[in-house]
Amino acid sequence: MTEEQLMEVLIQLADQGVTGIKIHYDGGGDSGAIESIVYTDKEDANFIDIDLISTWNEDKDLEKLNSSAYATIQNFAHETLLDNIEDWWNNEGGYGELLIKVPSGEYLVNNNIRIMKVEEYNHHGNLFKKTEE
Repeated sequence: MTEEQLMEVLIQLADQGVTGIKIHYDGGGDSGAIESIVYTDKEDANFIDIDLISTWNEDKDLEKLNSSAYATIQNFAHETLLDNIEDWWNNEGGYGELLIKVPSGEYLVNNNIRIMKVEEYNHHGNLFKKTEE
């Protein structure tokens, strides 16, 4: 996707009243996916406004508003931004949100990585002495 194509999609969304997009992603065990893309039409939306959009708000589902723009944004986000940050899809994985201002294209990624912690303990004794207790 070229910069011009992305700009065209963002302008198209702005013409539909969209001022911000929130992309929720989650992954682990060698795979990851964009789970939802929602939008706001709040005037002059900042990153806090965009972050406050409910991730599962069906009334603000970008796919329902503009399925073509949804597919374009999804592919661009995955291939251009999310594949180039900390590994959120392998092993324990991770999750987060990508917030985009429309039409400027300014973005913020809140990426969370899951890390498994292992604590090892060793205990020593004699089984025969244990039975006498």
